[in-house]
Amino acid sequence: MFKDKKIKDFDWEKEFNRNYSVESFQEVRYYWWKDCYNQIGKFVLQNIPLNNNSEILECGCGSGNSSLRLASLVKKITLLDSSDNALKCAKKLADYYRVKNAEFIKGDVFHMFFENNRFDFCWNIGLIEHYNFEQAKEIVKEMLRVTKSTGWMLLGVPNFKSLAIIKAKLLSHGLLRPLTFWIKGYRLGEEKKYNLDSLKRLIRIASEESGVKIEQTSFDYVGSVLPVETPAFIFKKIDKFFSRFFSRFSFLILVAVKINKP
Repeated sequence: MFKDKKIKDFDWEKEFNRNYSVESFQEVRYYWWKDCYNQIGKFVLQNIPLNNNSEILECGCGSGNSSLRLASLVKKITLLDSSDNALKCAKKLADYYRVKNAEFIKGDVFHMFFENNRFDFCWNIGLIEHYNFEQAKEIVKEMLRVTKSTGWMLLGVPNFKSLAIIKAKLLSHGLLRPLTFWIKGYRLGEEKKYNLDSLKRLIRIASEESGVKIEQTSFDYVGSVLPVETPAFIFKKIDKFFSRFFSRFSFLILVAVKINKP
C-alpha cells in the first residue's frame, strides 16, 4: 500500500553508523540527552504500571536507549527496527548498560510478525513524524494489534516549538546551508509536524478503526527547552526555571494511552 513509506532523503543506516565508542554516543555523552531520557522514563513510570512480568516492545527503536533504561524493571524488552546499524547501536548500549533481557529484531513497523496481544506496553519515540497521517495511522493500528487487551501504548514526537527543532530546521534550510554546513547537530529532513491535538487525533482514529477502546490518556512535554549544546553546569542552574514556565517549548511531546479490546 505504501511503496515509499520512508522519507527518501533520510538515510537511517548513515544516521546510526556509529563506529566509535559508546561513551561518545549522544545518549551517553551529553547531559542534555541524559536529562531528556530521565524525563521520558519518569513519565513512563508515573503513567504505566510496569512490573517484573511486563514485556515491552519499542518499534522503530533506533538506539533503543529509552527501553534499555527500563530493562531492569521488566521481564523482557524487544527492540525492533528496519536498520541494521540502529540495532548495532542498540546492542552496544545494551552491553554498556549490562542489559541481559533484550531481544533485537530487524523488522517492518507496518507489518510486525508478532502475534496479536503479545506485549504489555508498545511504544516509540521519534518515529511517527517521519510519516504522513495515513501512514502513521497504519503504524499505530499495528501497534494496537500487538498490544495486550488491557495494555498500554505511547507515542513521542518532536515538538516543533522547541529550540532544538527550530535549530534543526534552520540548519536544514537550503539558503543557509552554505553558512551552516560546519555546525554540528541534527537537521530536519521531511519530518511531518505533529502537535498534541493531532497526535491524540491520530490515536483516536486508529483505535476506532481497530475496534479498540481508549480508557485513559496521559500526556506531557519533556526534554529541556534549552539547546542541546548547553554545558552541564549552566543547564543545572537554569533549566528548572525555564522548564517550569516554558514547558510547552520542551523537546518532545509524549502521549500514553491505556487500551481495552472488547
